[in-house]
Amino acid sequence: MSAATAIFVTYYALTPTIEIAPGVVAPRINLGTCCGSEVTNSFPIWWAAGGRGVDTAMDYGKEVSGGKQSEVRDAIASVGASREDVFITTKIRAGLDPFHGAKLCIGLDADYALKAVVADLAELNVTQVDLVLLHAPCHSDATNAKLWQGLEQAHARNLTRAIGVSNFPKPQLAALLEQATVKPAVQQCQLSMANQEDEMLAYCAAQGITFEAYGALRGCPFADAKVGAIAEAHGVGVSQVCLRWILQRGAMFAAGLGDNITNMPEYAHANLDLYSFELSADEMKVLDASGQQIGSCAQGY
Repeated sequence: MSAATAIFVTYYALTPTIEIAPGVVAPRINLGTCCGSEVTNSFPIWWAAGGRGVDTAMDYGKEVSGGKQSEVRDAIASVGASREDVFITTKIRAGLDPFHGAKLCIGLDADYALKAVVADLAELNVTQVDLVLLHAPCHSDATNAKLWQGLEQAHARNLTRAIGVSNFPKPQLAALLEQATVKPAVQQCQLSMANQEDEMLAYCAAQGITFEAYGALRGCPFADAKVGAIAEAHGVGVSQVCLRWILQRGAMFAAGLGDNITNMPEYAHANLDLYSFELSADEMKVLDASGQQIGSCAQGY
């Protein structure tokens, strides 16, 4: 099979779901709830448009009980969705925990990680989530390994169907892989056409780890004439080109709908309507050349 044929097959083999771990099938397109993305109104709109994945965390929004995850819980209940029909991703702070020196992670261990997962489940009012991520690495590889052991314990107790990481630079991810009994299913990092991650994408693919993008639309070059021309040629919006590019790079993604309820239905349908067109190999080359390599998978934190 030629390289060109391989690219063609990869593009056209895209389906709305991807197996991230044995028996764990995730939506490629998920609703993000961070960073100005409201959830009380957006999840019902997302659900009505056909969206089934939602990405959240204890440290999104209010840092108290009744914060973002409680809003996710209530939004899911408001549409009458059964637990098995919603793919829920959450996170534990790890290297983002200000009470333990942030990336110093003073005193963090496996027990901390396990208790953090239990706290997530309590706030979401579920007995199991689908994916839990270490939200950011600690400076110490040994501490990261301890936290990972806690996630492995949560996985063994069926508190989560899969476990993964977020914002892990390659050296720290490689060190974790040396210690892990359960391989990370997902590495979630900033990725957009403006801010690209070729090295990490390749590394994750080689390791059998699914890359999940956040910040995809914050780095979408809406004013770029070449990107606009590609969108016009396919009869889609520039945002859809940016998100389809993410999928064709082999990644899944989480993207929010903002906080303006008037725009949410349009955004939801656009974000989910990415399988009605394909970007050609030549178009992908143009889009690949539109940004810069940011590297490290740690630019967001």
